[in-house]
Amino acid sequence: MTQLNDLEIEDVATALAAGREVRDHGPYKIQLGNDALEYRPLVIADPVPTGQQVLEAAELRPVDEYLLFQVLANGHLELLSPSETTDLRQAGVEKFLAFKNDRTFRFFIDGEAQDWGAQRISGRTLKLLAGVDAQKYDIFLVIPGDDDELIEDRDLFDLGRPGVEHFAAVQINIKVFVNTQPVVVHSRTLSYWEVVHLAYPDAQPGPNSYFTVTYAKGHEGNSLTNLVDGQHVRIKKGMHFNVTPTDKS
Repeated sequence: MTQLNDLEIEDVATALAAGREVRDHGPYKIQLGNDALEYRPLVIADPVPTGQQVLEAAELRPVDEYLLFQVLANGHLELLSPSETTDLRQAGVEKFLAFKNDRTFRFFIDGEAQDWGAQRISGRTLKLLAGVDAQKYDIFLVIPGDDDELIEDRDLFDLGRPGVEHFAAVQINIKVFVNTQPVVVHSRTLSYWEVVHLAYPDAQPGPNSYFTVTYAKGHEGNSLTNLVDGQHVRIKKGMHFNVTPTDKS
């Protein structure tokens, strides 16, 4: 079998990003992902492949043990059965997701219905599906009449629970104190320089630019702890930071 070079393969994602039409003959490069939204490239010759052709090209057999979804331009997932076709030239679809499962799970995120092909889904994946900055947003399970449940990035939420789950992406807002002044931060972790910039926004790393940073009332307890360049710290409501310029000259 002759190996194809990159010029012979139409990269659907590149064509769409460039705003040009996808050429009318293959082979085509598409992306196939898993339940962690980790993608790998896949080459397929047919411009109008069936779901079975996509799964077979990915060497996922037997195909009747897998569910295949198209990832639409709006981020929603659309089930593609083994006998159904999709037009790679017109649909604007360059990504697919494959799950080894026999049932789908429906949930809502920010009020939008979403179908998923695995029983469990991580908080990180929910953020990706919601299209939000994973560092600046949290995902909550909405619980009517009670406190909403935070779904951490590494949590694997069980979609097999009774009922249909509703999730919400919420911007992180944590009030801390920097040099005694209240500051709202929008991340669960901050680096040394991110903390410095809370007190001195124009500070720049340099040979004679150094700051002593300490914090207390964090996850580590109330004791005073040093934060140095290259380190990160987990943020907790009510933390106290002290940032002091130090002359290294």
